[in-house]
Order: sequence, then structure tokens, then C-alpha cells
Amino acid sequence: MPGSFSALPESVLTKAAKKTAKKDNVPHGAVPAKLPLSLSPQLATLVEEPPRGKGWIYEVKFDGYRILARIDGDDIRLFTRNGNDWTPRMKSLRDEIAALGIASGWLDGEIVVLDAKGNPDFQALQNAFDSSATEDIVFFAFDLPYFGGYDLRRAPCIERRALLETIFESNPSARLRFSAHFEADAAQLLESACRKGLEGLIGKRADAPYVSKRSSAWIKLKCTRRQEFVIGGYTDPKGSRAGFGSLLLGIHDAEGKLRYAGNVGTGFDQKLLRLLKEKLAALETDTPPFADKPRDVKGHWVKPKLVAEVAFTEWTGDGRVRHPVFHGLRTDKDPHTITREAPLHKAPEEPMPKMKARTPKSAKDTKKAKGDSGDTVAGVRVSNAGRVIDPSTGTTKLDLVRYYEKIAPHMLPHLKDRPVSLVRAPEGIGGELFFQKHADRIRIPGINQLDPSLSPDHAPMLEIATAQALVGAAQMNVIELHTWNSTKRAIDKPDRVIFDLDPGKGVTWKTLVEATSLTKKMLDILGLESFLKTSGGKGLHIVVPLTPRLGYDEVKDFSHAVVVHLAGTLPKLFVAKSGGKNRVGRIFVDYLRNGRGSTTAAAFSARARPGLGVSTPLKWSELESLKGADQWSIFTIHERLAKLRQDPWKDYKATKQSLTAAMKRIGK
Repeated sequence: MPGSFSALPESVLTKAAKKTAKKDNVPHGAVPAKLPLSLSPQLATLVEEPPRGKGWIYEVKFDGYRILARIDGDDIRLFTRNGNDWTPRMKSLRDEIAALGIASGWLDGEIVVLDAKGNPDFQALQNAFDSSATEDIVFFAFDLPYFGGYDLRRAPCIERRALLETIFESNPSARLRFSAHFEADAAQLLESACRKGLEGLIGKRADAPYVSKRSSAWIKLKCTRRQEFVIGGYTDPKGSRAGFGSLLLGIHDAEGKLRYAGNVGTGFDQKLLRLLKEKLAALETDTPPFADKPRDVKGHWVKPKLVAEVAFTEWTGDGRVRHPVFHGLRTDKDPHTITREAPLHKAPEEPMPKMKARTPKSAKDTKKAKGDSGDTVAGVRVSNAGRVIDPSTGTTKLDLVRYYEKIAPHMLPHLKDRPVSLVRAPEGIGGELFFQKHADRIRIPGINQLDPSLSPDHAPMLEIATAQALVGAAQMNVIELHTWNSTKRAIDKPDRVIFDLDPGKGVTWKTLVEATSLTKKMLDILGLESFLKTSGGKGLHIVVPLTPRLGYDEVKDFSHAVVVHLAGTLPKLFVAKSGGKNRVGRIFVDYLRNGRGSTTAAAFSARARPGLGVSTPLKWSELESLKGADQWSIFTIHERLAKLRQDPWKDYKATKQSLTAAMKRIGK
């Protein structure tokens, strides 16, 4: 049977997996939606013990690369888990997927190369890419988040997979296979998988929706310890060995520093030793990348750009791997995200709600299945919860409300004490947007009205200081939240200056990153500490905290002088005048954000754009690896936050500085 690897018995296949489904039906919980341009995959949580009880299904854990296939008619794209487009590297696989005849959808799966026994061989997959011979790559599909004009992510996992299996049964292919699942004792299945030399199992709650983050509804059980490491150096070879002796490995600690984790010298053949040595030589540096330079190791340092997948037996007491074996390079993993993978003792015990068997026959039935009767979030009743606010992704109002509930602990420090302006979208992002600064248009429970004397000619300004107020705003169709550069305690003295880098038509992302770096360097020269965040839209924001002493006019004049200097020094890159015609091919650093009453999208605010990107605080070291100003959305930002060991802006509050010296340096 394709996909079963014959390591696990046919008798444990679930009956549900063998059910047939009609293509004109959609699973319960599906909702009509446009096909999104991007999709972040659901990730599994490592556990040491499987969950108890029923309601779980198990698949083989593949030893390959995660790939998501986007199908939009004849336009078929293959993306890695980080969103890199690998379609040009696998043109024949793209053609195989085209032959499925799917009009539109997203397929989630893993690509592998099988050995003579039919098991995945990660090194063979690596060799296939190195030699550009990718015709032997097999794609095992295990989920179907979108299909045929429907968003299936809220449908139960078992129903999504039943539809997926039907598609693949109707279109048999040696290179496209359905990843079969099993329903049996997890311990016995894992023992069988390990005995056959497989990497392990993936367990999934049969009733679970598909979420673009790491989830306890998907778990991984491994036969041996195995994870990714950053390569920080190498040792010289001994005897007749070519290339190098061993790779020096590292992982990032809670503060984001690279710590030495041991070395690996096995798992290489002669060809691989030579190929790796060429890659390492190109990255050599005199600076050790490790925060704790190992005294007992003599070798060559390299820039921490490469990621190795290594199997090992255990961690030693001093944080090094025991009996490591190299399995290959991971070009689909970001080195900055590599940390020590700590398994949970066992999978979280979560109640298994009863699954509904009804399959809606139409979009009308689907809307009923989703339900619009109202949900309560943080004590706030959400009306029209199932209304789609972003057709490009199928995101509902309830999704947004829940996002703001969950993000509140991170976002409220950026909102508290500041006047806030709200961007409301009663008809979703495709309808008319309303910008609200005062309390005269609509009443939102929980939102503070500021002292009327702060804005004597208008109704009171607004402040959001609690999670309930934030959720209440989202219930009233607020998508974006923008804040002043001053607080209610000193309304006329800004405590920050913002440089909003707004790219004009024709500006590449690489150019915007370069311009952002140059702006930071200028601020460094002026003696100003600055902090970086994405806008959630197209541009990037540089925020300079200030001691609130000067007035808005002085701060705005300073920011204007900085922009004029940038435009005068690099006129082909920067422009000092706003307007679309002025910005073509150039970047306008928007100093107008620094006037009294002007606002900027707050950190962690969603943006009323397709995909609902989120304005995200960053470390400056992340700038070069950033892929876009909307890299994180309301569905993916929580995964980023879960991986962070430290607030990228941890030093923001403690930064005390004035513009006095900087103004003298720039001639203001």
C-alpha cells in the first residue's frame, strides 16, 4: 500500500481513512474562501510519551523536507515551511501535482527520497538537490487546509484527510502518495517503526482543526533524539581523511546567544566531506560565533549560516551531545531559530469533543455549521463571529477577537497611557474603513476616555489599558490600533520619535532592508539608540525612545532634518517628499509621523490588509533574515513569541536619551 512503508500492519488502518467522499461535498466546518497567497504550516510538539485514551491517529514521521503545495489553476508553487519558493528546484514534481487536476487548494506534506527498502533516506534527498537530480523525490501528502474554494482548516483532521485520500486514490502516482494513518496502541506502533529504522511517529487528534502554529494537537514521537544545530566551525582532518575532521555545533540559549553543543565527526562519506568543506571555507571568519568559546576545541570558525541535522543518544550534563551522527544540512531552517528541543514528558491531556458526522452539502450549510449565534471571549460577547473579514484567507471576526485576547499581555504595554486611534472595518478589509480618534462616534465598553482638556476642541480621546477593552474593540470591528508618540501624562512632550520607511513602487525588499540598516547607522552616529519593528504592511519602523522634554515641533523638525540628510546623501535611495510620484523607485522615510496628533500602528496591531499582517518588534540582528514587513500574521505571531527566549525590546524602557546632542550634530 503506497505510503504505509509496510512497517506497520494493514490491520491497524482506521476505517475512517477508507471511507470515500464525493468531491462536491466539503467537510463539516469548511467555509467558502479565496485561496491565500501564503500559508504557514501546523507544527508538532515533541513528547516523550504518547497520550492516553482514544481519539488519536498516527502517521509515519518522514525523514525529509516539509513542503506546502499551492495550486491555483495552472499556477502551482512548492513552498518550504519558512515560505521559500522551491518550485524551480522541483519542476517535475510540480508537473505531477498539476496532473491531479485540482482547480485550487493547498496540500501539506513532506518530500522524501526512498531507499531500497522503501524507507526515507534524508542523505539521498540532500544529494538529489545537490546534484539537481530531483526526479526521485516523492511527495507524501498528509493534510488539505484549502480545497476547491473552501477553507478546510476548521474541519476535523480526520475529515480533511478523508477528502485528501479520495483525491489521491482517484489519481494514482508513484511520486504523489497519501500518508496513511493508523489507529492502534502508540507504544506498539512506535516500537514497530523504530525496529524498521524509521525516525518515529506523528500523532494527531482526529477532531482537531488545522492551525498555523506549533500545537499540542499534533505530537511527534522519535526513535532517537534528533534535532537541528547551527554549525559554528570545524576541525582539521586526521590521517587520510579529506575535507575536515568534525563540525562544531551550537544552539541558541534563552538570550539568543549561540552556545557550544559539541561536535559531530561521523555520518559523512568522502564526497560529502569535500562538498561541505567548500561551503565551510566560504564562511570562514576570525571571530568565534559561540558566546562560550570552547577552550578544549581547536578548529576554524565559520559564520553561523549553516544548519545541520544530527541524531544523538542524549545530552551530557554540560550541554553537549553524546554519540552524534550527521544526517544532512537543513536549507529549509533559519539558523536564528535553532534552540535546544526539550520534549514534554507526555502529550497534554485534552478533552476530546464529540465529532459531528454531518457533511454540509453547500456553502449555505457550511455557514450554518460554522455558527453565528455568538461566542464569548474575555467576558465580551462576539456578534457575527463567523463573518469573514479577510476573504483572501477566510479569517473570521472571531479569529481576530481571539487574536487580540491572546496577544493582550504583549500588546498592552505599548497601548497603556497613550491616546489611541482605531481603524474599524465593519464590512471586513474589503469594505470602507473608519478612523476613530475620539469617543463621539461609537461607545466601546472598557475603553477609557481621557481627560477632555487634552483635546479641548473635540470629544475625549481614547485609551486601551485592559485585555477586555482590547477584545471589546475587536468586537466593534476594530482591526488596527494606532498610538500617539506621547502619553497622557505629558501630552505635548513626545517620548519617542519614529522613522517609518515607506517603499515606493519598484523598491525591492532587499533595498528596503539596506535602507533600514543605513538609517540605523546614521542614528548610531548621532548617538541615538533605536529599536526595529515591522509595520505589518509594506514598510519598517525605527523607533527612538526619548526622555519627554522637547515639544512636538522640535522633535518633528529633528526627524525632518534626518530625512533631508538621508535624501541629500543618497538621492537614488531616499526621498524627503511624500507622494506616490516622488517615491517611485525610492523610499520615503515618513517624518510626518512625529507631529502632534499623528499616530503609528502599535506593536502587535493587526493590519487591515489581505493576510492580516502584524506589526512585530524585532532585534536588529534579525533584519537581514527578515522576509517581509508582513512576515507574521495573527495566526503565526504566537509561534514566533513562543520561540523567543527574550523580548527583542527588553532594553526599550531603560533607554534614557535626549535629542540635544543629536540636534547639534545634524545642525538643528
